[in-house]
Amino acid sequence: MEMIKPQLPSGFKDYLPEEMIQRNKILDTIRASFELFGFLPLETPEVERLEILTGGDPNFTKQIYLVKKSGSKEDDTDIALRFDLTVPLARVVAQYRNEIGGLFKRYQLGRVFRGERPQKGRFNGFYQFDVDTVGSKDKTSDAEIVAVIYTTMKKLGVDDFFVRINNRKILNALPEFAGFENDLNTDVLRAIDKLDKQSWDSVSGELTTMGISTGAIEAIKKFLDIPRGNEEALDQVFDLVKASENAVQGIKELREIAENLFALGIPKENWVFDFSVARGLGYYTGPVFETMLTKLPSIGSICSGGRYDDLVSKFSNMSVPAVGTSIGVDRLFDALKELGILKKEKSIAKVLVLNFENNPKARIYVQEITSLLRANNIPTELYLGKEKGMGGQLKYAEKLEMQYAIIAGMSEVEKNIVQLKDIMNRTQEEVDKSEIVAKVRSVISS
Repeated sequence: MEMIKPQLPSGFKDYLPEEMIQRNKILDTIRASFELFGFLPLETPEVERLEILTGGDPNFTKQIYLVKKSGSKEDDTDIALRFDLTVPLARVVAQYRNEIGGLFKRYQLGRVFRGERPQKGRFNGFYQFDVDTVGSKDKTSDAEIVAVIYTTMKKLGVDDFFVRINNRKILNALPEFAGFENDLNTDVLRAIDKLDKQSWDSVSGELTTMGISTGAIEAIKKFLDIPRGNEEALDQVFDLVKASENAVQGIKELREIAENLFALGIPKENWVFDFSVARGLGYYTGPVFETMLTKLPSIGSICSGGRYDDLVSKFSNMSVPAVGTSIGVDRLFDALKELGILKKEKSIAKVLVLNFENNPKARIYVQEITSLLRANNIPTELYLGKEKGMGGQLKYAEKLEMQYAIIAGMSEVEKNIVQLKDIMNRTQEEVDKSEIVAKVRSVISS
């Protein structure tokens, strides 16, 4: 049989152990931050019915992966891989409303799939870590989403970041303010949403292709040129869109969010109102958020979301308010790596128990030592490789940058002791078996 070349499909990525150790620590930090705010875990399948994902929209344009069973004679393309975690959440809320109750604060980690062209920081299969509050119209819930973003970034060791905040109700006033057809606004907002990745000339060219007049494009540019800021930015946008009742309501909501952010103790330097933030997904109905890293603007938003009060109603006759955000784990990982924030670790275990003596008593002894350390929650590896000599096994420990090695041959077995070797400093001391747990714990924590 011809040998198959081992390679990934385009747009996907493997993470080897060294990177996975770092990723798992990131995920643990995010999870702990979400739970600090009282959010609960949820899991849904990677696949959903196609009509769920598209919302029954005949004009649905997002590129998704359809699923077909191998060897099936039937058309199974009514199943597809999820493209985000928000639509499945809306389905869950509609399907399990009695179990969930009136207020549902949930977080979820999962892989999602999109058939877009891969590029830096953007993959076809990638992980998202979402946090959402379902069942609350109170603008404190919107502010709390910004607060949980702030808390998560700080716990990850990121200081130079800011959350850009806008409101789709303000953006929905653009046709009236700029003078173009209202049914073009969704396409206009999708074009505007590309401004963090494309120049204004490119976006304005796209608007021209849509049939937007030069005067309307100039008005849109005037709107987008309002400087980022806190409350003062709201005063400027009010002067432009005050004729729209819906936009005025959107500005009022942002003022409430600002008040709540101050109450929650979120520093002004970590959030701004930015009226170029559009968020391309059509289900947003109110405030929207994008989180940017000051030192890496080119990587785009690492955490985005907003309010979507109408999404659940696609799957039931209930109107359920909801707001949330999604962290792009792979993009965040790349960013933290580029910023030099991540600590490199080649092994989770900090102790290697050498296993070089061929005597059955010695082999049982080192397994007992290993089990004793593990029973006391000390990550410990027993050497099981092909190297039979002490030197080769110590090189393995050095390769994985372990801190300590435990050496126990027949002479140690007879004395009921071990040799504890500090691999980095190349020092060694004799430790009684009864004291090994306390000794190892003290040197690892020091």
